[in-house]
Amino acid sequence: MAIKLLPMMMIKIVGCYYTMYVDNDPSLVMENIDVSLCTHLFYSFVEFQANASVESFHTFDIEYDGLKEFNNLRIKNPHLKTLVVLDYSTDDHGNQPIIIEVIADPIRPEKLLKNIVNFLKKYGFNGIDLTLTDIPQRGIRPSDKGNLVLFLKALRGKFDKECLILSANVSPNETTAEILYDIKGISTYLNFINLKTFDFHGISDAEKKVGHTSPLYPSSKENAEERKKNIDDVVKYWISHAAPLNKLILGTAFSGISYTLADPKQIGEGASFIKEGDYDHLTGYYEICDFIKKWTYLYDKEQEVPYIYQGNQIIAYEDVQSIKAKAEYAKK
Repeated sequence: MAIKLLPMMMIKIVGCYYTMYVDNDPSLVMENIDVSLCTHLFYSFVEFQANASVESFHTFDIEYDGLKEFNNLRIKNPHLKTLVVLDYSTDDHGNQPIIIEVIADPIRPEKLLKNIVNFLKKYGFNGIDLTLTDIPQRGIRPSDKGNLVLFLKALRGKFDKECLILSANVSPNETTAEILYDIKGISTYLNFINLKTFDFHGISDAEKKVGHTSPLYPSSKENAEERKKNIDDVVKYWISHAAPLNKLILGTAFSGISYTLADPKQIGEGASFIKEGDYDHLTGYYEICDFIKKWTYLYDKEQEVPYIYQGNQIIAYEDVQSIKAKAEYAKK
């Protein structure tokens, strides 16, 4: 099947997620963000509560006007769009009143709609990025898929009146997609869809095999189920379920995953590991930059992703070559 994109549909979106640094984490200070690199900036995050309120609980956001400072970045680049990630809260018992729970209620959806719009207008955001990645703990009802579509339709109606952007970040897991999403339905009302095409592998993997966080393609070493854990498979799945090509945004992460190898002579994808690496399962990119100068580099040409290793330590991460491969894939 040949797919032709009309010129009017060829809109390039480079979205960048920003999380405020905490404690001694030397993360990027907000004022040093290069606002020319991205078309959309996502502030991660504020929360909606079980009572449908929308709030930030970060001291920086409120006491130090962090949210307004973030939106003031548009002064440097008037074409920049700023969105806030709308995540869910966790109650005292660890239960997650995620969006599916709230919108199933006869009263709370309308309250949540109003509170979202009020929050965006109060702090000057251009829109929201709604977190839709987790399955409700109580299980799914037949009506949940439809409720989500109806909620997004109602949001779209309010957002159009205020010229606001509506996006969502979604799970790359096919099982989750089948349970949570009417893909054609939600695509109708979202401006674009952020595919969370990373965290495919990690230290929690039961088979204890090294895997990259965001492989572009499957590996010949993988079985049928494992071969679903890559960008190409996820993108093709969403397209096959009627997601518009021009609304899909590939996601990747600039943190790495560190593994302790079972055998230092066996490296790369599929090698056995025994535990988390010495540098945390979410290795900061500033750390990786130092290691690159000293460790051995390995690029997996089959999956289009890099690793660095030294002794029994190996880190999966992204570099210029792998990001370029993903960008070229997106353009195709």
